[in-house]
Amino acid sequence: MELTFDQAIELLEITNIAQLKIEDIPQLEKTAKKRWHPDKVSHLNNATTTQEYTTKFQQVELACQMVYSFLQGTYQAGQNFSSSEQRVHEEPEDIIRKNAPEMQNELKNNWDFVKKNRYKWTQEDVLLSDGFKLKDLLHEDFEEDLAMLSVISLFFGTIVLGILTVFGAAINPNVGWFVFGIWVLHAISCLFGFAPLSRFWLPQGLANWMVKFVNLGVSIYNFIQYEAHKSNQIVLRLLVQIPVLFAKLIKYVVLFPLNEIAKIIVGNKVVGVVKQSVNYYAEAAEWYVDALLIKQPHQMNTDELFDLSYLHSELSQAKSDV
Repeated sequence: MELTFDQAIELLEITNIAQLKIEDIPQLEKTAKKRWHPDKVSHLNNATTTQEYTTKFQQVELACQMVYSFLQGTYQAGQNFSSSEQRVHEEPEDIIRKNAPEMQNELKNNWDFVKKNRYKWTQEDVLLSDGFKLKDLLHEDFEEDLAMLSVISLFFGTIVLGILTVFGAAINPNVGWFVFGIWVLHAISCLFGFAPLSRFWLPQGLANWMVKFVNLGVSIYNFIQYEAHKSNQIVLRLLVQIPVLFAKLIKYVVLFPLNEIAKIIVGNKVVGVVKQSVNYYAEAAEWYVDALLIKQPHQMNTDELFDLSYLHSELSQAKSDV
């Protein structure tokens, strides 16, 4: 395979070979192979174009070898270059890994300057969460029965906490007020629990406490239900189940139609979308560059090594360009 030095320069799209370093060659090879990969034009079903891309793709490695030898001083432009004169094969990844510490140091020295002067800087909004459809949240809220459990909790909690408040006040007024405070918080929590989507629009801390107070009343119900079953008294069992039946009646007669109407109203509206503005330098996120600057080269994977080489090439000239 014959290739002139001019053709090699053109193939690798080198604009200033005087500024080129040996550690830049792997990135040039990667870019050129991506540029001339035959798969890029296979969909055209054009034999001539496919052959052109295939030939150039095959020439990329030889072109890199010519440039490598030129930078080493073992080859002069215009001389014949044969495969026997090619450098000892060394994987691009190994070359970059060997030179990675030096590239990291140079990037560190330029990094603050690059950010301060916004060299090759862009900013994009990155989507962290695509949110939730309101109608899906309404369906989930209805299925998880928080509203029904809140009704049950309010009924049994009010009875038991009310009785405890009276007994507590008889023992000590402070104890009475303390239990009464728990009673009030429990009642408010149950009202919030009955409200549609309260777990989602309440602040997280308040939502957690709301669920805890609702569970308090549900625990009281579970205890009373257990004792009623132990007693084997049918009347007592029925009395315990009346509030449950009432809660189910509210769920399906009142909440279900309201829920369906709400779904129609909100349609496909999405909430909870989270975006974050991210700074990019030479098309690499700032946080990613920071990570590459501190990561040990022997721990880097292939992509990280090539990215480090690319960023070193793109950002090392910041002080001279600005």
